[in-house]
Amino acid sequence: MESHSLPSPALFEDVIKGSDPFVIIRRGAEEEVQVLSGAQRQCHSLAEIPRNDGVSPIGGVDTVCAIPFAQVRERGYGAHSDHEPIRCVDITRQTRVRLQELLAAIPSAEVKLENDIQFDRTPGEYAAVIRRILDDEIGRGEGANFVVANTGRGTIVEMNRAKALNIYRSLLHAEHGSYMTFIFYDGEKYLIGASPERHLTVGQGTVTMNPISGTYRKKPDMPVTKEDLLKFLRNDKEIMELFMVLDEELKMMSQMCERGGTVGGPLLKNMSQLIHTEYLLRGHSDRSAIDLLRTSMFAPTVTGSPVGNACKVLRKYEPDSRGYYSGALALFGRDAQGEQTLDSAITIRTAEVENDGRLVVRAGATLVRDSDPESEVKETQSKLSALLGSILHPVRERSVPSDTALLSDEEILQVLKERNRHLSRYFLDDQEPNDNTLEAVRGKTITIVDNGDDFCHTLRHMMTSMGAKVEVVNFQEFDCASDTADLVVVGPGPGDPNDRSDPKMRKLRKIVRDLRGSEKKFLAVCLGHQILSRELGMEVVRQEKPSQGVRENIDLFGEQQLVGFYNTFSAQRGEEIPGVQMSYDEDSRRVHALRSGQFASFQFHPESVLSENGFRILGETLTRLLGSGAAPSTVDGFSVDDEMLPCGLA
Repeated sequence: MESHSLPSPALFEDVIKGSDPFVIIRRGAEEEVQVLSGAQRQCHSLAEIPRNDGVSPIGGVDTVCAIPFAQVRERGYGAHSDHEPIRCVDITRQTRVRLQELLAAIPSAEVKLENDIQFDRTPGEYAAVIRRILDDEIGRGEGANFVVANTGRGTIVEMNRAKALNIYRSLLHAEHGSYMTFIFYDGEKYLIGASPERHLTVGQGTVTMNPISGTYRKKPDMPVTKEDLLKFLRNDKEIMELFMVLDEELKMMSQMCERGGTVGGPLLKNMSQLIHTEYLLRGHSDRSAIDLLRTSMFAPTVTGSPVGNACKVLRKYEPDSRGYYSGALALFGRDAQGEQTLDSAITIRTAEVENDGRLVVRAGATLVRDSDPESEVKETQSKLSALLGSILHPVRERSVPSDTALLSDEEILQVLKERNRHLSRYFLDDQEPNDNTLEAVRGKTITIVDNGDDFCHTLRHMMTSMGAKVEVVNFQEFDCASDTADLVVVGPGPGDPNDRSDPKMRKLRKIVRDLRGSEKKFLAVCLGHQILSRELGMEVVRQEKPSQGVRENIDLFGEQQLVGFYNTFSAQRGEEIPGVQMSYDEDSRRVHALRSGQFASFQFHPESVLSENGFRILGETLTRLLGSGAAPSTVDGFSVDDEMLPCGLA
């Protein structure tokens, strides 16, 4: 094995003209590219990916892997699969080359298709699928958002290495600002893409994720105006899209980073055809890069939320395997001290090309409750335009967006900053140096019943920082009689609480019934709140418009709070219930929260980044429930034996 300093003519020429597996990567707008070559390897699990110890004799990268979406099965989720392997190139030589040298060295080769690219669904058919998802999935409480892909297929005439490199050169010319612009070849398949989104970076104990959502489509041959960009930045749908994926990736960070982390941004990512909004998440972990990668599969920006149920929806509405789309291109290596590193990009805006020229491209749009199907179809087409253009209409000169200066305009930056004003400070501030311990919670044991939403892990993270000892248990495995915790949390999750045929709902009703019949204190959140409300005799109805990813100011037992909702069903205030207080909306009669001496419940999510004072609300609730061994006779000054009063009227 050999290492090369800049430049490396032998390696450079071998990659351009040779036949061995190779990888070329440009990060962001860097003026150098990373050139790597090595030997092919195929793995079928993340654990099989080779890892090396000590300082590397050849440089920073040991193995580059193309990880298919179906690998999500390692998290216990289902996916269509064509038995795609994890494709690896074990790196034996690597160097860095000036971008201009690379562009000049690639020999010209004309790229032609046998026929036009054919999509599995026409724009009309794709729009119809989007409508079904909005009505039948988001509209029935199966999730807050989903990303269902459309697939295009074609064949490149007389495919060879030179043509693949010409597509890559054209993409380097055409695209700007991608997290990684890459070509990966393992001897059998090319992956050529310009991914805007980091998946996961691990190094020196720091974990970084980069959720991107919200898309401004540039008009062809027209400059971006400040007025149009401000209109986009103030669009509620675009704002909430980003907040929802931020919440979902915080769920992952809560599982990966025991000591906490911070949220940076929002920021703007400027590309050739689009402008995206994004956040930057950083935390600390002692876990291995492989374990962290497994926990992070795969980003909500390409699946939906909650991720587990989103995978079920994708299997239902996508006709076949996603291949390597929405998986990850992962670079495993070691730093100068011999510590393991990982850098990875989500494989979107990516073409898969076989040696025989068969070509597949995929793209999807984030569907939320306010999505317009025709607009989402156009967004998907825009996302693929730079990639398809690089194949069909090669770009000969490098393109740099002329609107870069606009993105640093003071008013635009201020509008971006304003987005964070009412988000949870718990996530925006660095948690690691803070002592969030609550005396009433310190040392107490809490069991969280996982009902299929990783918000349960965000709750665990918050409660652990308060000093509790927390265990998350799947609802199927929870048994009230054998549980010894001081408090049980019946967590959030997807589904229809009124569906008597659903085994999950039957089990949750039994859990809540058993908890009420015991002396155990408990908290119920979202779906748990709905099940409790039903058990208390209230009607739980499907809302005319789902509250998936919605912020509302509510009167919470006499205190105004801005909180985040992710629900399609809601309990309706009915008859008074002795010993139970309700917080509810006077107009809609929707019940926001319940409390008694034994329990508390929230329809909203105190653990969401959308809940401004969510951490305090949760802490005060746990303090009230765990503050003494016996059930208190008063709750914040209210007698639990008094007649139920609407919040704010005591």
